[in-house]
Amino acid sequence: MSGRWTRLWRDLLGRNDGAFVELLVRQTAIASDAARRLVAAQRERRQPSRVAAEIVELAVAGDDVRSELMTELAHALTTPIDREDLYRLSGSLDDVLDNLRDFAVELDTYGAQPHERFIAPLDALAEGLEALGEAIGRVEHDVAAAARPARAAKKANDARDAFHREMGVLLAGDEATMATLRDRELLRRLDVAGLRLAAAADALISGVLKRG
Repeated sequence: MSGRWTRLWRDLLGRNDGAFVELLVRQTAIASDAARRLVAAQRERRQPSRVAAEIVELAVAGDDVRSELMTELAHALTTPIDREDLYRLSGSLDDVLDNLRDFAVELDTYGAQPHERFIAPLDALAEGLEALGEAIGRVEHDVAAAARPARAAKKANDARDAFHREMGVLLAGDEATMATLRDRELLRRLDVAGLRLAAAADALISGVLKRG
């Protein structure tokens, strides 16, 4: 059966929600995996070039899932949440992963070193993505459960709080070195990822409320 007729059949049976939920959960899991790997890399002081290669590979996998989701969205008659919110949710998840990829690549290209100052924001991002994945997984059967996306939004704020704390420590000295400037840029990259995670949580909450 062709992709077009498969989608139509799922629409008629009311099964398209499950396809979208599965793709969004996969997208979230890939981003969470990237954040967890980066946490481990900071703790273990892993070689940045090897870590960057791993995260770039995950980003490519994430792009493939998003492309599949966009194809489904273009042809589906029904969606689990409002189309605009679904598009924003997927796009924001893609942005989170892209910023994690850029963090890993820049850590390598800037000649910076893994450091514990990056662990707290990365850990908060991973926890937020995991909470968001749990929430998305419930959409098909429990649309009214908005508590979990709210938890993801809180973890996004935790990531931003960690950014501000670590930035305060970083800039507490009297002199700015090249290492200071490199780490500041890397922390800002994680702050942007936190902002995009918050946008993803907002998109899910919006979609849930519209459907609820």
